[in-house]
Amino acid sequence: MSKLNFAWLLVILGGVVEVFWVTGLKHADTLATYALTGVGVLFSFSAMIMACKNLEVSVVYAVFVGIGASGVVLNEMILFGEPFSVIKVSLIALLMLSVIGLKFSSKQNDEKIVKNISKDLGLDELQDEIIQGAK
Repeated sequence: MSKLNFAWLLVILGGVVEVFWVTGLKHADTLATYALTGVGVLFSFSAMIMACKNLEVSVVYAVFVGIGASGVVLNEMILFGEPFSVIKVSLIALLMLSVIGLKFSSKQNDEKIVKNISKDLGLDELQDEIIQGAK
């Protein structure tokens, strides 16, 4: 596994753990549940910090918070009876699409994305023909 893939795994895992510790902040009522919440906080932020060593901080933070925020809202609706709202779910979907867009627009993928778009649009062949015609 490459450093970048491992970093993204840490971001996702940290975001998922964030969902649990944020929920724990609201529903903890014993020393053990408060301790688990504290462990979750330490783990999720440690994962995010480690990921920032290999990825752009702005993208890591946006993805981390996006996973956490959407996960907490869904968790509250599914597990704790928060009223379902089409608007909330639509906004979560928009948030997740935005986070995915940020991930794909990070500098690590710029060159790869440009090459794929260029290939898909046939610009590589067009460039080759222009170069051939100029000779």
